[in-house]
Amino acid sequence: MTRRRPRVVLVHYSAPSILGGVEQVMGVHAQALRAAGASVTVVAGRGRAPAGIRMARVPEVDSRNATVLRDYRRLAQGERSKEHDRLVERLVRKLRPIFARAERVVVHNVLTMNFNLALTAAIVWLASERPGLVIAWTHDLAWCDRLYVAERHPGEPWDLIARAHPSIRYVTVSEERARQLGQLTGLARERIAVVPNGVDMAAVLGLSPAGVHLAERLDLWTADPLLLLPARVTRRKRVEAAIAATAALRGRGRNAALVVTGLPGPHNPANARYLAELISLAKAAGRVHLLYALGIRAPYRLVTDLYALADALVLPSQNEGFGIPLLEAALHRLPIVTSDLPTLRALAGDAAAYVAPDSSGEAIADTVQRVLDHPLARFRSRARALAWPRVLAEQVVPLVLEGVA
Repeated sequence: MTRRRPRVVLVHYSAPSILGGVEQVMGVHAQALRAAGASVTVVAGRGRAPAGIRMARVPEVDSRNATVLRDYRRLAQGERSKEHDRLVERLVRKLRPIFARAERVVVHNVLTMNFNLALTAAIVWLASERPGLVIAWTHDLAWCDRLYVAERHPGEPWDLIARAHPSIRYVTVSEERARQLGQLTGLARERIAVVPNGVDMAAVLGLSPAGVHLAERLDLWTADPLLLLPARVTRRKRVEAAIAATAALRGRGRNAALVVTGLPGPHNPANARYLAELISLAKAAGRVHLLYALGIRAPYRLVTDLYALADALVLPSQNEGFGIPLLEAALHRLPIVTSDLPTLRALAGDAAAYVAPDSSGEAIADTVQRVLDHPLARFRSRARALAWPRVLAEQVVPLVLEGVA
């Protein structure tokens, strides 16, 4: 028997094709839920859904719909008209069949903003008919923003976005929004889930499709720190020292990973034996990726992606003739930990952190920790933890699909 895909509906005033922060977040959520096996429908009054996502366009959901705008202006002045009540009923009629087919409805911002209070009322109405169906994904709260204070009046529908409705589950995108939501509604903090927005690291860093694929294959998004050694596999590069440093960092509780990009040197037959030794060390250390041993030939474009992804360059060589990786790392604003060789010091000066050419893995690990122990590096680590693949897989998808067959 074929297992039916869980049906999820996402609701916002406008769809992800409209330029806006909430729209973009909803689009990323929609694609992740679809990839996780859900059948996803976006309900909005304007715009288009992402490719492969169903779109249910309901004009009265749009905050800029003429009827909705007229209602907004009246409500802002404290007037609840009969037209408002008719608009609520019309929305309930249009949304009810869509909600009835869904196992989960995720509503972005509508339950805490005043842009379309008729839509808010309709969703509260439908949520009361099926407790547990609706999740209020809260990016902003109108009544906590001085910009909208003059538009708040006593009673309904204005108080609908100042109350925690018992049939609805609440999620906020930050601890501050959770605090504000609790303060506004009286909802206990333990009843508010906090799920942060993510960052599209691939787009921000300009990664190629091959770079994105490699990051996903090796789970580089979760590395903390991610060390890069862009060098051929020859003994003078002391790859084993970089592996030992990675193992030392992991032993200190860091989720460190190392990527070694190069092939074995083509001229010395002893390099094959050296590669075999490194493969054994890599397995023992954990999260050490020798690309050649994985069958990956790294063209320069892919190495560039790794520079963009990495937290530090590690180059523990015994000797170097010039040191091109230091220049490449500098152009990527990457911290450098390298052997204290005259050639490299002449090239990098005080821009690098130096270790002895025969330094141990522990000593290299100490230096890596030191160069990464500053606010920007720590914030970069935090940004990596908020890469969309991690946020979606670890938080968004499990929360939305919790309890859904």
